[in-house]
Amino acid sequence: MNELIDFKSEYGIKVAMFIGEPKHAGIILQEEADALGATLFTYEYGDASVGEKITLYWAVNPEDDTIVLAKYTYFGTPSLIAACDMLALLCKNKTVQEATTMTFQGLERFLRDNPSTPALPECEQYVITLALDAVKQASKAYYKDALGREDLTHPCKDTPMSLASLKESIALHNIQTLKALAHYTKAGYKDSSCHETLSELLVVHQKELEVEKETESEVPDIPFRQMDAKQKIVAINKAIDKSVRQFLIMDGGDIEILDVKENGNQIDIYVRYLGACSGCASSSTGTLFAIENTLKEQLDDQIRVLPI
Repeated sequence: MNELIDFKSEYGIKVAMFIGEPKHAGIILQEEADALGATLFTYEYGDASVGEKITLYWAVNPEDDTIVLAKYTYFGTPSLIAACDMLALLCKNKTVQEATTMTFQGLERFLRDNPSTPALPECEQYVITLALDAVKQASKAYYKDALGREDLTHPCKDTPMSLASLKESIALHNIQTLKALAHYTKAGYKDSSCHETLSELLVVHQKELEVEKETESEVPDIPFRQMDAKQKIVAINKAIDKSVRQFLIMDGGDIEILDVKENGNQIDIYVRYLGACSGCASSSTGTLFAIENTLKEQLDDQIRVLPI
């Protein structure tokens, strides 16, 4: 009881109760899963070396992938218990896929004592992100989804989050600073060696926002050649957004439209590759052809893309 009172002084009543009296902490034995007619699935997320580790135990109905029982073990800050315990409760009777649809805002509000007071101190918000990310990664493992390079890349020693997950969190919370990124993901909290990589992610996010804002402008329903310079750039960015930009960003790069000039019958579009794309051999071959073909199909068949 004294332990619970101590947690109440640091957290709200609901979070303190989850920490002091967790209902779903522990493991599921094979015998328990068998008794439920379920398949036992376990997933380890993170590592004690990064200060955060969650092991998920799910008893899953093999006929419809419903989680009939969910438990966990953890290593990390006490508030991680609250996030994991609430998440285990919410996962029950959901399919593995449905479990991944739970949101940061939803889980955080479930942990609040009242609607206007945040459930956790700002510096510990990351435990909600980690709990949700653990479920998403577990789902991928359950369905044996192929992982991309960014799913397997872990740029920071402070957090178990992959590069792909960090990018997702930056976009989800519109994170602008390294301090905010540490609050939401723990990335860069102590490990300053990853600050350069994390800063690059924030810069890419800002550029994506700028592109989104730019492409929100209306493009007139007229032939591409009849548009003014600004309208042409907006139209080009929209076309690239719908086709190749996501693949460039996944590889750590992007493309910037510098200028559009008519050269006789040709329309020359001058571009600059950003990030990893700037030094990639395919930027002047396969990637260039893909961009050019997309713009020819969507805008004008006389377009030529010229990297500089």
